Amino acid sequence: MVEVTMNADLARAFIAFLAIVDPVGNVLVFYLITRSLSRAYQLRVAALAVASAGAMLVLFSLAGREVLGLLGISGESFRVAAGGLLLLPAYRLVASGQPMEVDESEVKDPEQLALVPLATPLMAGPGALATAISFGETLGRATTILALGGVLALSFASFVAAGWLFTWLRPALLQLLSRLVGIVLFAIAVEFILDGLRAYFR
Repeated sequence: MVEVTMNADLARAFIAFLAIVDPVGNVLVFYLITRSLSRAYQLRVAALAVASAGAMLVLFSLAGREVLGLLGISGESFRVAAGGLLLLPAYRLVASGQPMEVDESEVKDPEQLALVPLATPLMAGPGALATAISFGETLGRATTILALGGVLALSFASFVAAGWLFTWLRPALLQLLSRLVGIVLFAIAVEFILDGLRAYFR
């Protein structure tokens, strides 16, 4: 029974981070930033973005309880805040297929843009950081980090395969997949808010 619960918690965390970090949707931004670069530079940008986002998310997973305690914030109110933060990127995914708008004219330093906007706020934005803290509180740090590791590995693989994906799948299909992810993210956001409210008024 315990093993079944752990597997269910891991699956829940993985699906949530998959929707929030959004490897499919972020491929569009990664492709825009790196399409004029050499293959070696593309791999460098992908590794930097994933490593930076991973470091931030793992830090928040590990230190979330202490941060909340120092700030005097309850876990219930933080879950409500996390759900609220996820609503806007979810809406943008459904409306436009991207969690944020990127102006191609601003793409000048791809290595810098690996950090902003790719690592943050796209991959490790407020919603993802809030979710990392919330899952660290409710599901446990080990489960949260395992789920994060799987999603970050998938993100790196999607970045590495970005050129092939755009050749084979076409941007229109990626946009469709991003919108489907956005619908799932909407549901996760609402669930966070309801869980927090139920715990607060219990």
